[in-house]
Parts: sequence; structure tokens; C-alpha cells
Amino acid sequence: MTMNPIETIAVHDWQSPVARELAAHALDALEAGCVLRLPLPFALSADEQVLLSDTLLSGARKNISYNPVNNSVKGADGDAQLETLLRGMLGRYHASTRALALKLFAPYSGHMLDGRTSYRPAEIAGRVPKSWRHDDTRLHVDAFPATPVHGRRLLRFFNNVNPHGEPRRWNVGEPFADVAARFFPRLPDHSPLKARLMALTRITKSKRTAYDHYMLNLHDGMKADLDYQSQVAKTPAAFAPGETWIVYSDQVSHAVMSGRFMLEQTYYVPVAALQYPERSPLRVLEKLAGRALV
Repeated sequence: MTMNPIETIAVHDWQSPVARELAAHALDALEAGCVLRLPLPFALSADEQVLLSDTLLSGARKNISYNPVNNSVKGADGDAQLETLLRGMLGRYHASTRALALKLFAPYSGHMLDGRTSYRPAEIAGRVPKSWRHDDTRLHVDAFPATPVHGRRLLRFFNNVNPHGEPRRWNVGEPFADVAARFFPRLPDHSPLKARLMALTRITKSKRTAYDHYMLNLHDGMKADLDYQSQVAKTPAAFAPGETWIVYSDQVSHAVMSGRFMLEQTYYVPVAALQYPERSPLRVLEKLAGRALV
């Protein structure tokens, strides 16, 4: 079946069962590198409407984060009542996305690790990034400088809760295999010694594998290449308020052009849990490298 870069999945409720055929199609499309688009709103309570303000942010932060492991909130302005509301909203969003993931992606059951939940009330359009590496309006695949993932996938659930009718606008780039074929020959070699030193000096939270090294340099190489940014084919997407979208952000080349008031949940999925592991960035890069990368 031919798939679009953005594939609509007809799920309208967080709790209802999902038909087996629809779940199989969603999993196939997700692991093929599609963005899944669901007409699935996340409702805020009457008390939570006060959270629809960018004045909640502390200092120059762009996100408020929630850790489902210890129920903690970071990045808010310190108001105890608002933090209680944020903890409730973000905890409920985490629980909703996990329940949906286990219905849509049954093979991941027992394998998904919780990442952070985040709330992004600030507008991205017009924001001046710290550097070009932090400019998410440039096409990129996600990789973390300080947090190696050791081959695990980055599964992300997004929802637009904008109260003003404003969409979250993305551009989606070319397939990962094409990105990797284009940039991999240019990437610097991995140094195990450097990786060990960065871990020992706490520059990274654990030792950076060859996979993490290549993914991070792929992220940087894409953003640094302005000719690539201007010339590569892009598919625009506008995710309206009330829509959910799901993506492997380590695989899908994407740029965030505008929008505010968005919820996001990250999960880490091991390659061994995938239905189609050969499509994963790890396996694609290992084929190009001719060796194991983790």
C-alpha cells in the first residue's frame, strides 16, 4: 500500500478499542516513517483553562516538563497552585498517550520506557535560537547531545491545545534512508576514547555509542547545510487545535515552523520490539557503515 508522508488514522477517542486492521495499518505507517494524524482532541478541564498562557514559563524557558517517574514539574514560574494544575494535566496526558500507544502498537507492550512529558505554550515562529543547532525551523531528525539512547527509538505523541484556533505548522522532509545516504559519507568517524571521556566528565549522561554519534552528527549536518534546507522537497502540514500526531522523530525529517500551546510525550522503544526493525535508523545506518553501531 502506498502511504503519504502524513497518514490519517481514524481514532477519535482515547479510551475506545481500536480495530485490529486499523492498528496494523497505524503500526506499518509509523515504522515506515510516516507522521500519523489523528482527529483526537485532548480536553482540558475548566480549572485547567488558566494554563493556556505563556506567562507560566520560568525565565527564558520554552517548555514546561513533567517527569512521570517522580511526578515532578520543571520550567514553570513557581506558583504552587499552577504547578498542581500542570501536574494533573500533564500526568493525565501521559496516561492517555500510553493507553493509546498500547492499543495502536501492541508489540510495544512491556517495552516502552517513559520519557518526559512537555507543555510548550510559547510561540516558535520568530524565536531567536541559541545557535543554528537549536533552530528547529530547519529540517532535522532528533538526537540528544547529552543523553545517548543506545539505539532506542524516539516515539512522540503531540497534541495541539491552542485556544485561539492556531495550527502547529510543520514541514516534513525526505525519507530517512535518503537523508542517511546523502549525509552519512560526510560524517566524522566515531571515537570510542572521546565517548568514554565525555561520559567520565559528565558531558554525556552515559557513553555515546557509534549510533548516537552518527545520529547527532546527522542532525547537525542537516541543519548546517543551507543549500539542502532550501532545495530538498518538503511536505507542509498544519495540525489544527484538537488534533493529535504521532511520529518517530529520530526517523522523520521535520521542521517546526510555527505554533504554541502544544503537549508532547516521549517514549523510548528498543529496536527489538519493532514490527519492522530493518526500517529503523539503527539498521539503516548499520547497513551504510557495514558494522554494528551499538
